[in-house]
Amino acid sequence: MNSKYQNLQKKKEGFRAQGQNWTLENIKDGLEYFNDLNGHYPTSKEVDQFEFLPSARSIQRSHGGLVQIRQQLGLSCPHDNTKGDVRRVKAQEADKRAKNYEKEFFDFLSKHLAETKIHEHKVIRPGNVSCDFFIYTSDTDGIILDLFYAADIINVSKIVNIKYKRYLDVVHPVLFIIVDNDKISQNSIDTMIKNRKNSLPVFIKVLTEDNFKTNFNDFILVSPTAT
Repeated sequence: MNSKYQNLQKKKEGFRAQGQNWTLENIKDGLEYFNDLNGHYPTSKEVDQFEFLPSARSIQRSHGGLVQIRQQLGLSCPHDNTKGDVRRVKAQEADKRAKNYEKEFFDFLSKHLAETKIHEHKVIRPGNVSCDFFIYTSDTDGIILDLFYAADIINVSKIVNIKYKRYLDVVHPVLFIIVDNDKISQNSIDTMIKNRKNSLPVFIKVLTEDNFKTNFNDFILVSPTAT
């Protein structure tokens, strides 16, 4: 690493970071090193998390931001990840991912339940919200499954903050299930939920895909009742 990246600089923490200077060469080597490790250049959030780069805010102050510095360095990547073809490709990838994991999840559910108990994209009333799956536990009662992908635990927190408000008026238990990312642990989710400023309603649970599938009978047969 040192022979290839002569200008690589490690980020200092706390008060020591205030006097740390970052040259263009330092930043270039940090971006290239991240690309070597991850196969892509970092987003703004990834810049903040990478120990060999200054904060995205620091880059904004000193070099005009990530878009400008990508252009200045001539990096072989899209300069702005929020516009045009890049945004369209990301949307297409997200849509394809959603269709794939919904199909895979339906296949899993149908192996454990009669298909008459599984209702896809049901509109729940009261609440007027469309869920990914509604599992009937009786003629009128059931359990709501809302699937979503999250890149990391920070993303989980943001998505849950948006989603749970949609379900406040429903009268069924709700399971938020994070799919297609085994790097997020149930322990990290539980800690995040415990540390929330505003507690989630008792009838809403947030689960990893592995936890849900491993303990399927417990979650489907023994779920909290919405009030």
